[in-house]
Amino acid sequence: MDTSSHIVMGLGLAALAQIDPVVANHSALSQAVMFGTVIGSNSPDFDFIYRMKGKGSYIRNHRAFSHSFLALPLWSIAVSGIIYSFFPASSFLHLFFWTFIAVILHVFFDLFNVHGTQVLLPFSKKWIAFDSLPLVDPIILLVHLLGFFLLSFFQMGKVFFIIYIFIFLYLAVRTLSTVVTKRNVHLQFHNSIRIKLIPRIFLFHWDVIIETKEEYLFGVFSKGRLKVDHSLSKKIDFPELVSDSKRHPVVSDFLSSTHYAYPFVHIRKSGYLIYWKDLRFRTNKFFPNLTIIAVSSDYKIMNCFIGTLHSLKQYKQVIRQLKNTSILKKE
Repeated sequence: MDTSSHIVMGLGLAALAQIDPVVANHSALSQAVMFGTVIGSNSPDFDFIYRMKGKGSYIRNHRAFSHSFLALPLWSIAVSGIIYSFFPASSFLHLFFWTFIAVILHVFFDLFNVHGTQVLLPFSKKWIAFDSLPLVDPIILLVHLLGFFLLSFFQMGKVFFIIYIFIFLYLAVRTLSTVVTKRNVHLQFHNSIRIKLIPRIFLFHWDVIIETKEEYLFGVFSKGRLKVDHSLSKKIDFPELVSDSKRHPVVSDFLSSTHYAYPFVHIRKSGYLIYWKDLRFRTNKFFPNLTIIAVSSDYKIMNCFIGTLHSLKQYKQVIRQLKNTSILKKE
């Protein structure tokens, strides 16, 4: 989920907390809980501080230990402890409880989108993603907005108790449909190694990546049918050059965040450009999440880029910068 969704959910949890009579009958505690749920609902994403060490460090560490099950109580203690210092008359136990719920739900819902989290760290580096929710789910946002509207007419704790029952039922439907769809795709492609479903905004619609020994297949699953519209062969050009690029720190950071990275090599007059692209995020045949390595004709890495490019114009600007910097370094 994105930041705005986590903020909205934090506010929704603050309203739900009014079902707790201790919170509902104590104005200072109600305020403290609201701060606790909103900040707690966003606290695992405070790993943005890794950006200070560069985009690569952030990509490697985002949704890693900050989203692990060991970090959940740490975030909750830190957030509720700081807030309690401003509301000493409130109940720390209740403040901690609702803050903890907010932190847990942040990581829980992140598990259901295409990114997933490394929730099992430090015991396992495996990325866990259930592929059930889009990064921004309009249904979850809309039912929260409906709940906020109804607060003028009904008791807020009861309203959001019903809202969250609906959200969890909605999540169950999306998750079950994802499991069934993945099984159906497996039946059509017995030789598949992995199948990745990228949920769209609408129910029962997915972008699909099918990995076989020979290639990656891309398609759309909708109305019970799979339509394959693109493929990439695993037989790549300049395999040694591609293999050597994996040792570069930026490429290593990029590869640590995805199992669906694919290398493209472009030849240019002064050397090569190696593109590592995340296949999970595709608009037609455009892959916005990537890292690019500029390599000289004598196989020396001259420059690099890591990040997200949203348009062809941005793409061209980055390539131009890489080329110009490479030329300057040679001179």
